[in-house]
Amino acid sequence: MINNRRILRLKNNEHLPVIILAITIIFIIHFCNKHDERTANQYMMEDNEKGNPRLCPLYPSTLQGNGLLDMSSNMEWADIEQRIKYVQIGGIYSPSDCIPRQHLAIIIPFRNREYQLKILLRHLHPFLQRQKRSYRIFVVEPFGNGTFNKGLIMNIAFNHASKISAPVFNCFMFHDVDLIPENDYNVYECDKHGPRHLAPAVDELRYFLMYNDLIGGVLAVTKHQFMKANGWSNLYWGWGFEDDDMNHRLRHAGYRVSRPPNSVGRYKMIRHEKQVPAFNRLPLGYQQDYDSIMSIVVAKFLVSSLLLFGYTCQLCLTTVCTPSIYFNWFLIVTDCRYTYAYLLSSYTFAGGVLISLSWTVISLLHLVVHRFKS
Repeated sequence: MINNRRILRLKNNEHLPVIILAITIIFIIHFCNKHDERTANQYMMEDNEKGNPRLCPLYPSTLQGNGLLDMSSNMEWADIEQRIKYVQIGGIYSPSDCIPRQHLAIIIPFRNREYQLKILLRHLHPFLQRQKRSYRIFVVEPFGNGTFNKGLIMNIAFNHASKISAPVFNCFMFHDVDLIPENDYNVYECDKHGPRHLAPAVDELRYFLMYNDLIGGVLAVTKHQFMKANGWSNLYWGWGFEDDDMNHRLRHAGYRVSRPPNSVGRYKMIRHEKQVPAFNRLPLGYQQDYDSIMSIVVAKFLVSSLLLFGYTCQLCLTTVCTPSIYFNWFLIVTDCRYTYAYLLSSYTFAGGVLISLSWTVISLLHLVVHRFKS
């Protein structure tokens, strides 16, 4: 009798459909997130060099995990310099208590975003030091007020960093100035198996990877991987699309990009005004199939040190600017021949199917509960 009463009470519970709906939604989100991480090749890197006790560990004991970020931008450079320790002139740091695993060249394309640069460098230096990384930061800023070409200045910065012999950089990281890492278990290191996209989960995108081909934000590549992909495209003047172009270059070179899990590869985006989009974005993508000539770019640039924080390469892409020190720079980048195709990510399709099925199940459960009540 008691069991029958409980069953009757359960049938008449008006909150039952809501409870079932909530449980179903939680299950769908969990399943989609796991499916997303599998299809997007997301995993934590493993330390395969534990045999050398003098080598810096992949995950040192100094890591803190998720930390609180100070996003205020009202600090002066002198105040930031006092807070940053152990960094040599030119944005150089190397741990003294162990042998570095890799030597990182961190390239930050920059223009008119000094407040973002202050926030990034204030967090990035301690972040990398807790990871016991050997690194040098390159802040790359074009001269003049011409249209911004992110791919071009990153190519020139890579070429410049490649010629530095002390140390020889074996990992190149292209880092947006408006992204701040939240979790220091997201190790800044190149993967010998292929390029690594370190920023799959950005707060502005609700900490989800938008699509599997996304590599923007923070990208880590070895010199061999970068050269095999023929670098960034020089064709995109304005904001956007050079990242998607690079993804296709990497795929054409036979690489599959890896990522940390969304719970680790978390970033906060510093809000800023939207920039002017790259003109003729889609036609440029299609022209790659016909562009088989060498792209030769001649640029002049001024190299100067930015206090202790970064190594500034200011590029002069026109003949009107007159910096105090000139260097002629010839950058030759071969554009790959491939057919541009923007594919829907597999998890987006699977997520749509799951959502449709889930709502069908919820509707059926609601009908069953309603029938019991009647």
